[in-house]
Amino acid sequence: MKQQNFDTMRLPTKQLINKIENLSHGLTPDQLASFLDIIDAMTALVEEAGEFKEEKKVKSPPAPTISSAVH
Repeated sequence: MKQQNFDTMRLPTKQLINKIENLSHGLTPDQLASFLDIIDAMTALVEEAGEFKEEKKVKSPPAPTISSAVH
């Protein structure tokens, strides 16, 4: 299977909702519950990833300056 660039996989919100609705129309109640559980789990993962990314953005201490003077 060819790996896609994640940026090309992003959909506008309305288009994403339409696709989810279309996928869910043919599901039984049990399948729909499982499908929604998966969507909820994916949402939680995305939120956690965003929090992790923000933690990584903490600035690192500046590098020490090296003096050009010879002792």
